[in-house]
Amino acid sequence: MDFKVDWDGDVTLVRPEQEELVKQHVNALFGANSSTTPSKHLYLIVTSLRPGEKSAAHYHINHESALYGISGSAHFFWGNDLEHEVIVGEGDFLYIPPFCPHVSYNRSRTVTASFATARTDALEQERVFLLPDLDDRVADRVHV
Repeated sequence: MDFKVDWDGDVTLVRPEQEELVKQHVNALFGANSSTTPSKHLYLIVTSLRPGEKSAAHYHINHESALYGISGSAHFFWGNDLEHEVIVGEGDFLYIPPFCPHVSYNRSRTVTASFATARTDALEQERVFLLPDLDDRVADRVHV
């Protein structure tokens, strides 16, 4: 196969030093996004919930998300009333469509739930919409 590559930009190595708590109350190690690289469309980070932690109910405005389970598991709820649920664990992939309300709970008392998280928006934190009215909607359905 013959092809030519014209490079349009720089290769960037990112080594995050510590987690940050992001808008939707998830711990994040920022990898490739608009704040760490020249990326205009790519967002790849590691997100985690420590034992017993939960995210804030939210959705992502006009972009898709995908997660890959690295360690632990999370109880994931989605839908207009958070009526759907699934457990996402090590080795699982999860796709979340644009504008889909969701929240995640780490049900473990001992293990951190960690996920490689990709999104189709390099400015993702600018387009997270919190849903405080849904925050406690599923607390009684989370089993630890």
